[in-house]
Amino acid sequence: MKKLLMVSNGDQLAARIVKAVLVLLTTLAFGTMFWVASTPLVQAQNMSPAAMIGSQLPQGSSAETASKADFLAAVAAAVKKYRSAAPAIVRFAIEAHPEWKKDILRAAFAGLGSGDCRSLARVLRAAIAANPDDASELTDLATQLAPNCASAFAGAGTGPGPGNEDEGNFGNVPLNQNPPPGSVGGGGGQGNVIAVCFNGVTRFFSPEGAEEFINGNPGASLGACQVTPVQNR
Repeated sequence: MKKLLMVSNGDQLAARIVKAVLVLLTTLAFGTMFWVASTPLVQAQNMSPAAMIGSQLPQGSSAETASKADFLAAVAAAVKKYRSAAPAIVRFAIEAHPEWKKDILRAAFAGLGSGDCRSLARVLRAAIAANPDDASELTDLATQLAPNCASAFAGAGTGPGPGNEDEGNFGNVPLNQNPPPGSVGGGGGQGNVIAVCFNGVTRFFSPEGAEEFINGNPGASLGACQVTPVQNR
């Protein structure tokens, strides 16, 4: 009987040791996963957009000297790794290479994926902030790349979105003002971005582009589209 008790106690001790080891390993695993997941966020707080892109370029290359293919690949990798800094990365990239603006937007969307409409809209606003004269062109491209996010892109040029207060801030479009007949100067936007409503969708142009679009598209009107409330009778 004494031997049986000793064996039983030994088994219980072994089971406790195994359980303790498993708990320790599980804790370490979760801690490692948290560290790995949080590392890009910590790095992003201490790195500039140029450094984020540079970290994804081949050794010896920089944003100024990299080939177009390497630069675009680095943009896609950078926004994927540093998602919270994606708008700043895109704005820097377009300001560094405005001639590649469409390809940069494509690369950024590819890095982020098509399912996160909020992040894609923030990136679009940043792209427009870097190149406001091409707001409509960039918005159209974004809609083609992620059509399921079209509603999120509709107001990309009108002001900052949640969590993106410093990117693409063009002020709020005054909805209750109408310009003088034949004018494109008032009531449609601020700075170099003009809002035009066409078929219920708000689009954004440079002043010259807005006038051309309105003249070529009957039914288009200056200013963001207004939602008319439905009244119950």
